[in-house]
Amino acid sequence: MAWQPTPYTAPLLVAAVASFAFSVYAVGNRTRGGNSLLWSFVGVAGTAGVWSLAYAAQLSAASLETTLYFNRFVWLGTAGLAVAWPAFVLSYVDRTAWLGRRRFALFWLVPAAVVVAVWTVGADPLFYLAPSLVDAGGYRVLDYAPTPALLGFVGYTYAVNLFTFAVLGYAAATRDGVFRRQAAILFVAGVAPLALGAAGIAGAIGPETGLVDFTPIAFSGTSALLAWVVFRYRLLDVSPIARDAVFANLSDGVVVCDAEGRVVDRNDPARSLFPETELGVHADEAFADAPPVADAVADGAADDEFHVTVDGGGTPRFLTVDVHGISGPGTARSGTVLLFRDVTERETLQRRYRALIEKSPNVIAVCGDDGLVRYVSPSIERLLGHRTSEVEGRPVIDLVHPEDRREAQRAFERAFDGPEPESLTHRIACADGSWRQFETVIERLFEDAREVVITATDVTEARRYEQRLQVLNRVLRHDLKNDTNVIGGYADLLRDHVDEEGQQYLDIIDRKVKTLTHLSDQAREIDVALHSDAGRTDIDLAALVDRLCDSLESSFPRATVTVTVPGSAVVSADELLESAVRNVLENAVVHNDGDDPHVEASVVADGDRFRIDVADDGPGIPPVERAVFSEARETALEHASGLGLWLVHWIVTESGGDLEIDTREPTGTVVRMWLPRAASENE
Repeated sequence: MAWQPTPYTAPLLVAAVASFAFSVYAVGNRTRGGNSLLWSFVGVAGTAGVWSLAYAAQLSAASLETTLYFNRFVWLGTAGLAVAWPAFVLSYVDRTAWLGRRRFALFWLVPAAVVVAVWTVGADPLFYLAPSLVDAGGYRVLDYAPTPALLGFVGYTYAVNLFTFAVLGYAAATRDGVFRRQAAILFVAGVAPLALGAAGIAGAIGPETGLVDFTPIAFSGTSALLAWVVFRYRLLDVSPIARDAVFANLSDGVVVCDAEGRVVDRNDPARSLFPETELGVHADEAFADAPPVADAVADGAADDEFHVTVDGGGTPRFLTVDVHGISGPGTARSGTVLLFRDVTERETLQRRYRALIEKSPNVIAVCGDDGLVRYVSPSIERLLGHRTSEVEGRPVIDLVHPEDRREAQRAFERAFDGPEPESLTHRIACADGSWRQFETVIERLFEDAREVVITATDVTEARRYEQRLQVLNRVLRHDLKNDTNVIGGYADLLRDHVDEEGQQYLDIIDRKVKTLTHLSDQAREIDVALHSDAGRTDIDLAALVDRLCDSLESSFPRATVTVTVPGSAVVSADELLESAVRNVLENAVVHNDGDDPHVEASVVADGDRFRIDVADDGPGIPPVERAVFSEARETALEHASGLGLWLVHWIVTESGGDLEIDTREPTGTVVRMWLPRAASENE
């Protein structure tokens, strides 16, 4: 048998070896991928190998008889590939219904008839008229005139290939991720041989002017593409129809219903959740214990998610249900996919933690690095009167007292920058306008999260009791003790002075007794204020200040009192507000060492509040004394000159207002009190 070398023999042999290698690899890994996908891939690779090897032998044969002999095997590969390639494409895109005997006969009937005809009748004269070998520049190739049967078969193969290319192109355009890349590469691998074959027939490539079929030669290049998609994109490991890997072995339950609502498929986890989900059973019966699921199937809900609770053998099981519609040809809906995920453990933990947070005596909040409150516990309504919906989404700093905001903001920022929690004490606004004292801890929610958890403990009452103890301790151990010692000392002096000279000592005793009496009265008023259950009431500051100033002029005739008030200034304040204002006015005169004390009192509107200003021309209150109120504490060395200002401070604070004490130039003091307007004033 004579042979001739050709420039195409080596590429064809490479293509044949690569194709057979892929066939062996696929058979060796037959546990991977879907069954139809695997065997159709073996068919594509095997028939492509037969075609390439047979065509290499045909081109290398030097006699017409040998050429036609090997040409029979070429037809075997050609016809086989015409069946295997559409089967592979349909398997890949999960159109396995087309692989049934009746439908798939449309693809294999014609190629099977061609193979039988070639091996019984022969390609000559069935497909070739007057075949002969002609010179093609150093080697001889088969030349012939095509018969109508050959042209018909070529037209058939082109039509089938164009159909498969359209299917792969649609898959590449509609899928995502690895499946899009798989489909795109398979599309190129299918189009390239057909395009090169058509170009060779048209004489666009090669010097043989249509005498050499470049289709099997192109398999040497497409083999590289197949290698890429098999090994780089794991065609046989990750395929769209690998049901055993992505459906049957899912830990979540999956149920598929058709357009009529009947169960057509389900995996084992779904059957354990819903034992009635037998194939063919209607959704109403299959999900009788979970009516929302049956309703979702009946209503055709698409891309929806909801929660259901089912009986798990005496204990409830909490499930999330994802509903996805299946679309058939066009826009018709052909079924529903239900994905059930058991979240019992997560839901139980969430409910447990939710109950702990909701019943906590503290305010617990979660805040992002943008400063906005993302969650706040319901206890905020019990402690501060704010509804959670009013607080969530707002800047967390909004509720903090203006004087405490800078420190709170710094603590908030440090909590994000460091691993240690930040602690601070500050005031938080109540819904009624008052302020309460809180001790707050701010710490990162998670190590890598840009959120902090804020735990605020109400210490208002504790701080109030602490203040009471500090003040009473100072009064009992310092002021009263000192004044008593003074009284005792001068009383001793009286024993030696019973004449007229003793009158000055008696005057001193008298003044100290009065001081103690006044101190006792103020202590009693403070005790009443601290223990009183009196609530807020509407008070007209204009009338109150005007009346108290008249009383002040009557009690201290040497004082000059100027009053400036509007016609009406109604506020919502503690019922003991009169005692606070009276103390401020009396202090302005009592502590003035001048012969003609001047006091100016006024009431002015200030936004949504009214302000009382009381100014005097006395010696003023030293800064160290004013610091006592801003620091809200008493020490042995820093204490107010009397209990009057403490009484004012507590009453104004309880009224939801603010107190400020400033030095007046050139001499004197200005006391300002802000109080919230009454609701009637805002209407």
